[in-house]
Amino acid sequence: MQRSALVMALRTPTSVQAARVLLTAVAISHVVVPVLMSFDQSALRNQIATQHPDFGAAEVARSATIAVFSGAVFHGILLALCALLVWKLATARPWTRRLATVSQLLSVVFSVVSWSSSPMFHTVIPIISAAQILTVALLWFPSTAREFFAERT
Repeated sequence: MQRSALVMALRTPTSVQAARVLLTAVAISHVVVPVLMSFDQSALRNQIATQHPDFGAAEVARSATIAVFSGAVFHGILLALCALLVWKLATARPWTRRLATVSQLLSVVFSVVSWSSSPMFHTVIPIISAAQILTVALLWFPSTAREFFAERT
């Protein structure tokens, strides 16, 4: 069993290997975002209070707690998905490339929502979005990647 994994790793195209590295970086971002939200709740509360001046202190605190919890759940799911893809892309199964494509492009769309709702991550959203778009390009455009996934069909 180890030998077949080694052979698969040796024949995985460079573009697919690079996509897996980028997905690892994206996965790390899905850990960092909720941690930063949790540690910087005062900034989050200030943003909520600014956006909703009619909220009292208790409602602002409750909204911040909900935002941190929701962010942790959402990014936790995306972390698990990225980890699965990093692991499974080397198998050359076409479903892994399709799942990576859909999940990364949807994440870029979700980033637009994050961008519009809070300036907290304006610096990293374009960088992570670029990595996600590049990941998709690396899985579809190089002929070696297309051949790699076509072999399993």
